[in-house]
Amino acid sequence: MKLFKTIPILCFFVTASAQESLRESENEIRILSAYHGLDPLPPRATRLCGLPPARGQDGMPVAFSVQINSASISAAAFAVETTSGEIVTPLCATLRPAIETLEQRTVLLIGPFSVGDSLPLSVEVVGQLEDGDGNSLVGLKIEKVTPLAAGPSLVFAERFAPNTSGLEGECPADTAQAIQLTWEGGVTGPAGADLDEAQRTAMSILLANGHTVHPLFLADDDPDNHVIACVAETSPAVSVSVAAGFFHDPGDDANPETRIDVISRMNE
Repeated sequence: MKLFKTIPILCFFVTASAQESLRESENEIRILSAYHGLDPLPPRATRLCGLPPARGQDGMPVAFSVQINSASISAAAFAVETTSGEIVTPLCATLRPAIETLEQRTVLLIGPFSVGDSLPLSVEVVGQLEDGDGNSLVGLKIEKVTPLAAGPSLVFAERFAPNTSGLEGECPADTAQAIQLTWEGGVTGPAGADLDEAQRTAMSILLANGHTVHPLFLADDDPDNHVIACVAETSPAVSVSVAAGFFHDPGDDANPETRIDVISRMNE
C-alpha cells in the first residue's frame, strides 16, 4: 500500500517541477533564433534603416524572447561571426517591419554576412541594447544560425484576449482567444501569396481539454514574421503545430514541420 500512495505524490512533484521549469523558461531573456533569410536582399531593403540602396547585402532576422526598446537599437550593438572567422558589424539594424504594438521582438540585421563561401555562424549583442523594461541585453549570443534553405520555424507563441490593445479588429467577432505566432522570418503563402485556407488548415492547435482544432481565421497577413491564429474555442490553447510546406519565407523556402508551446497573457 505504501508504494501506491507514494506514486501519486511522486507524480505531483514531477508535474510541479515541470511547470516550474516552463515558467523559468518563459521568464528567461534570450535570443530565440537568428535566421539567414534572404541572400541577397533587394538593394532598397536598406531604406528600412533610412539608408540609400545597397547591393550584395544579406537579411537576418534575430528574434528575442522579450520586446525590444526601439530607441536602443543600433547596428554597432551586434556582431555576426562567419565561418571564415570574420566578425561582421551589420550595415543596418531595425525592428521594421515587425513594429506593431505586440510585436517588436525581432531585429532585422542587414549586412554582408556571406561573402564568398562564408556563412553566418553566430550572432552576439556586443553593444548597448535594451528590452522594453530597460534591461541590458549585452552578452546575449546565439550559436546557431538557421541556413537559407531550411525554411522558417515557429519560435514563440502568446495567447491573448481578442480585444487586447493592438489586436482590435484582427479577428472575427466569434473569436475566444488570439494566438500571436512568431516565426524565425517573414512568412506568406507560396511565391508571396496571401495566407489562405491551405495555411489555416495546415495549423493545428492543441487545447487544454485535449481537443485539437484548426484556427477560425489567420490574421495580421503582412510580410513580417508574425501571424495571429484566431481561435473560436474557449479552452486555452496549449501548443501550436504546423505541417511542413505551407508557410514560405521571402526566398520562397517553405517551413519544416514545426511546433511551439503557447504562453498565456490572459487572466484566466
